[in-house]
Amino acid sequence: MGEVESGESEAKPPLLERMLPFLAGRLLRLVGRTLRVRHEGEARMRELLAEGRPVILYGLHGHLLVGAADLGRHRPFVMISQSRDGERIARTVEHVGFRPVRGSSSRGGMRALLQTVRLLRGPVVCCHLVDGPRGPRGLVKPGLILLAQRSGAALIPILYGVRWKWVAGSWDRMQVPLPFARVIARQLPARDVPRDLTPEGAERLRLEIERELAHEEARLEADVTGQPGARDSRSESEAPRGDQAPRRDVGEAGP
Repeated sequence: MGEVESGESEAKPPLLERMLPFLAGRLLRLVGRTLRVRHEGEARMRELLAEGRPVILYGLHGHLLVGAADLGRHRPFVMISQSRDGERIARTVEHVGFRPVRGSSSRGGMRALLQTVRLLRGPVVCCHLVDGPRGPRGLVKPGLILLAQRSGAALIPILYGVRWKWVAGSWDRMQVPLPFARVIARQLPARDVPRDLTPEGAERLRLEIERELAHEEARLEADVTGQPGARDSRSESEAPRGDQAPRRDVGEAGP
């Protein structure tokens, strides 16, 4: 998955090291049970899994906490950094149903990606944070498309809108859902990535996914807050910049 990582921290007593992930996982599970989640567009994922196909759910690092509270029911695989903080995060999300694969774009990434490809056989779910582990926010890393190419898994974007939340001042603007918050979990149409997609085609797809996520996050935020267009200008200014390549069907492998 989408690689999860935060900064290294000072060493802590062994007992605290063991207890923190357990306590954090329990808290996340408890808050998750209070959330009032409305799932949109989930039918296609259920169809793909029923057909025996693997699915990669991908989204933004800032939606990590609410996504972890919601998606553990699928027992998804998730790629997490090999850092010390990554170890804590891995042990935390295990308590809500995730199955960590250790590695990130900055450390042990290719080994973890190949391991994840081997695990994506049959009706299983993998979660991927496109802009992890360190951003910039909304910048889609190439690993997402490579993972889909090599595994044959369907790509499905998922975004979260939270009505009652605290937003961190971190690079990813992490959304921390408050107990009993209303949440919209919106899945967008699925994509298939051809195994013979050229590097040029992969870059066009990467840019298309960036634009889609920025646009759809703004729409979802407006739906949640009831303020149409409230975030449109900010989302445009914060969207990752890149070549404005023309849209193209993913199935086209050629340049």
